[in-house]
Amino acid sequence: MVRIARMIGFFFSAVGVQIASGVGLAALIVAALLGWKRAGLHWLLAPAVAGAIAAHVMFERVSTGGKVVNAMSNGAFELIVYVFICLVGYGLGALARRWRRP
Repeated sequence: MVRIARMIGFFFSAVGVQIASGVGLAALIVAALLGWKRAGLHWLLAPAVAGAIAAHVMFERVSTGGKVVNAMSNGAFELIVYVFICLVGYGLGALARRWRRP
C-alpha cells in the first residue's frame, strides 16, 4: 500500500516538474483549447507526443540524484505523463466551456 502511494506521489511530482518546465504548461493550454473547441479526443495525441519529445530533448543528458529527473529520460514514462497532462487540460477546457455564460 505504501509503495502504491509512493508511486502515485512520484507520478504527480513528475507532472509538476513538467508543468513547471513550461513544456507541460504549453501542452496543458493546447489541450484546454481543444477541449473548449470540442475537438475529438484523438486530437490530444499531437500535443502529448510533441510535449514528450520536447521534454525528452530537455532532460536527455540530465543525471542527478533525483528520481523524477532521471525518470524523465525514459520516453515511455514521459509519454504517460504528457497523456495525463493533456487529458486533464482537455477536461478543464470542456468544463470551462460548459460553465461559461451565454
